[in-house]
Amino acid sequence: MEIDFKFIQEFIVIIKNAYNEAMKISNKNIRNKELNDIVTDIDVFMEDKIVKAIKEMFPNHSIYAEESGEVNNNSEYEWLIDPIDGTINFASDIPLFATSVALRKNGDTILGIIIDYSQDDVYYCIKGQGAFCNGKHINVSKNDKLNNSIISFCLTSHYNDKHIKEVLKIEEKLASKVRGLRLIVSTAIELAWLASGKIDGCLNVKPSIGLSSAAGKLLVQEAGGKVTNLQGNIRENIDTMLVTNDNIHKEIVLVIND
Repeated sequence: MEIDFKFIQEFIVIIKNAYNEAMKISNKNIRNKELNDIVTDIDVFMEDKIVKAIKEMFPNHSIYAEESGEVNNNSEYEWLIDPIDGTINFASDIPLFATSVALRKNGDTILGIIIDYSQDDVYYCIKGQGAFCNGKHINVSKNDKLNNSIISFCLTSHYNDKHIKEVLKIEEKLASKVRGLRLIVSTAIELAWLASGKIDGCLNVKPSIGLSSAAGKLLVQEAGGKVTNLQGNIRENIDTMLVTNDNIHKEIVLVIND
């Protein structure tokens, strides 16, 4: 298959059409999923539309989607889909949510798309060809001092007590050493902001395959940033996550692992 920017623009239309159709649903039908986490009919509707489009174009591809799980066709290609990353924000009319779609080939992410609807920003990238927002090339920040940095982190309702304690421990270590800590709980938006230089770092203590972060991690790398686990090592398939503009990476690894 050929992945190019023309294909990305066509796929963006598919995602936006799914979102516009979903917005016509009058009842979000909010219900619990894991602990206090939730899902809505908007998530499910959008995911169904995106998955259907992929199956029509690439019937042999594998798909891993947030709400419906994994369709394993033993393909070298696998799509990772989070239709609404930041569902709790979305359900509460907090404008911090996005759609994240990534494509992996033999486990290596080669395409990423993030749509931030509240800002009407469309982020996208192809491996080796740079990162873009609304057609303009983007880069991570040039900031090289941790005390000038803004760092985002995830603390959400499906974390168990162990993960909550780990988050609070890390935040206590960072609080006095950075310019600001931000709790946004939409990894796709956080990584898009990191790739475009708005924030300098993002971390997640809960090991995950990263449905909501797959596109964003590639976006950051294409924008000049760095992705590791919290110990500063290469991420395993399921692992913790530390993403920065690269300049502050070594320093933040030392601080959070002290």
